[in-house]
Amino acid sequence: MQAWILQQPNGLQALSLSTATKPIPAADEICVKVAAVGLNPIDYKLTEWGYATWNYPQIIGLDVAGSIESVGANVHQFNINDRVIFFADPRTAGGFAEYVCVKAIAVSRIPLTLSFTDAAALPCAGYSAWIAVHDKLQVVTGQHIAITGAGGGVGGFAAQLAKLAGAHVYAIAERQHHSRLLSYGIDAVICPQQNIALALINLTEDRLLHGVIDCVSAQSGSIMSALIRYNGHIVMIANQFDQVPLQATTKALSIHEVALHGTYAHGAPEHITHLADIGNSLSELVADGSLHSMVEKIVPFDKLALALTTLKNTTHSGKIVVHVST
Repeated sequence: MQAWILQQPNGLQALSLSTATKPIPAADEICVKVAAVGLNPIDYKLTEWGYATWNYPQIIGLDVAGSIESVGANVHQFNINDRVIFFADPRTAGGFAEYVCVKAIAVSRIPLTLSFTDAAALPCAGYSAWIAVHDKLQVVTGQHIAITGAGGGVGGFAAQLAKLAGAHVYAIAERQHHSRLLSYGIDAVICPQQNIALALINLTEDRLLHGVIDCVSAQSGSIMSALIRYNGHIVMIANQFDQVPLQATTKALSIHEVALHGTYAHGAPEHITHLADIGNSLSELVADGSLHSMVEKIVPFDKLALALTTLKNTTHSGKIVVHVST
């Protein structure tokens, strides 16, 4: 089979399309014929960082959509040709290939009306956004929620999900993303270069925010924490705080982390199953038109490395998905 293989963690120049051995599923796994894969910033970052458990040369790739080609001896909940998506175990990755194996408990079904390319955009960014909005913030109707880095995958999905939950949503993003975010029904979009504090104070009528989802940096999160009301929450996606941003016995903020990559290594089976449940929910929302997949560009499999370069250069808006096979 064809696969994108990282020879060593030396960046995108060490990534090449090569021939690899087709994997065979273990007893608790399924083998998926890959139809499409989603790209995320973590993909090009991992070509530079590597991963402690990788054995080079290593097939990379985490977001996969496709159909089941074979199942392990102990798998009974899926059948050949079932359409599925999943977030691959980062310790083994393997998603950017024509075939990949995954534990059956991690897999979500996708509706017949949902394209593989739309489905492939969901796992990494969509699952992280769902955890931030529903598991961590537990957003409810009427709350005021701000999202930094809303032009990216996690931020864009989080903005949509918070809006679906009934919140007033304020997206902070570069101008190139504004029209797309507003098309999702977001209440307001703010440029990072603006006076964000003044804008949010005006938008919330001086009542401040119930919660923030920060997809930028610890510095950004520290700045945003001053705009959260007493007993509010902040969810850190891109980075963590080196120190608590506010003094003790002041606003009593709850600080949350979303660490999707830690699910397999540090979570229990129920945490992996939860990812599959999230995938089922997101797939249904996109299929019925409630959630936009944000797919803005679809590229062929042999252009995957070039697409990662585009992603790294942040010259695009929305999600980039790679078509692998029909």
